[in-house]
Amino acid sequence: MLGLVLGGGAAKGYAHIGVLKVLEDEGIQPDLIVGASMGALIGGFYAAGYTAQEIADVARAIDASQKRWLFTWQLSKKGFVDGSSVVTYIEKYLDNKKIEKLPIQFAVVTSDIETYNEVVINKGDLIKAIRAAIAIPGIFTPLEYKGRILIDGGFVNPLPIRVAQQLGATKIIAVNVLRKINYQSNPLTPRRPSHKDYTIKHVITETIECITQRLMDYEIMHMKEGLVINLDTEEIGMSQFEKAKQAIFIGLKQAQKYRKSMASLAGKQQQKTRSS
Repeated sequence: MLGLVLGGGAAKGYAHIGVLKVLEDEGIQPDLIVGASMGALIGGFYAAGYTAQEIADVARAIDASQKRWLFTWQLSKKGFVDGSSVVTYIEKYLDNKKIEKLPIQFAVVTSDIETYNEVVINKGDLIKAIRAAIAIPGIFTPLEYKGRILIDGGFVNPLPIRVAQQLGATKIIAVNVLRKINYQSNPLTPRRPSHKDYTIKHVITETIECITQRLMDYEIMHMKEGLVINLDTEEIGMSQFEKAKQAIFIGLKQAQKYRKSMASLAGKQQQKTRSS
């Protein structure tokens, strides 16, 4: 069973679409898709039967004006964006779809802030599942769903490889669109100071990226057999949702070098399935 894991990354996650196009070109269709944050949104469309090109068309339709409408800010103690515009937008494509009836098995990762648990949604309303998965804490208001208070699970599990394995995937293609950091534990030794002027924003950003890398390393460590695709999306800002065309091209171009590895992994899986 081949699982496709799509990680979080906000607007950087558009690059997932380019990877999906390469998979299509190679004739590879995953048996399972697990998404975190933006990966849940892109993965949800694909699991529902949309092609990479169709998803790209939807993404490219979001210009600067559309982005302002989608992320209308409000004064609220729960979050700055209530997500209603995003839901309205995707309802045109995914309305009334149930996860368990999708052509491809699908799951999203969320976090329950009341029970401090990871919550995997693989049944029920597809739009609600996606809305919970993209509820960036402090930005989007949490989603109250089935007695739970759910937020973006990508902050705890940005590349949910183990979830895919728990759902039956024996081989994994995992796609990361966030900055790859070689985070190591070293003793303190002197070095030449950089004299960089670190702002609060920069300190917070760098800290989050270090934490995210450690979490991804933990997931990758548990991958039994598979492939991790790290995409360099540095030129796409997290909030630059108007840059879908550029992000998709980045994913498409960089995924090319993984073609043989993806085909080999999928080919072994198909051969094993035929012989079983």
